[in-house]
Amino acid sequence: MVRAEHFQRRKSLVISFNLKKNILTKTLSIAFSQVAESKEVREFLTKSEKTANGQIKALAKIMQADNLPVPKSLETEVSLSTDTPFSDKLLMYHIGFLFQAAQNYHGAGLASSMRADLVTTYESIILQNLKVTKNWFDIMVKNKWLEQPPLAPNREEIAKQK
Repeated sequence: MVRAEHFQRRKSLVISFNLKKNILTKTLSIAFSQVAESKEVREFLTKSEKTANGQIKALAKIMQADNLPVPKSLETEVSLSTDTPFSDKLLMYHIGFLFQAAQNYHGAGLASSMRADLVTTYESIILQNLKVTKNWFDIMVKNKWLEQPPLAPNREEIAKQK
């Protein structure tokens, strides 16, 4: 009995922590989209806000089904300012860090889960985060804010060139 309670408490802590991280990501995405200079960065931040919001809803649904409290949102803390205090590069680094760090947290949640509904939720969230981080990486490389790592040669293209 004690062991089951321990796993239940641990599961709710992991979900709560993941929720808090997503709430922070959503809030910063909203705030940063108001001040970003580049249209491309603003569009990315709007998409990241929607992704984080969907993940918040999915995790909150699980918490509410188990009669557990859901952490409060922080969107009301975002000011109406449109004056940018930071460069687009810094804004992107922060959001990229949050989505990449989330992969570790969601992976831990997936690994420690014994419930099918949690497994499918975490798998879906991880796939969504992979799409966001791919888009983030492409924008960062395009703007030369991040260096393109060496890629393996495309052997089929090389063979066609001969």
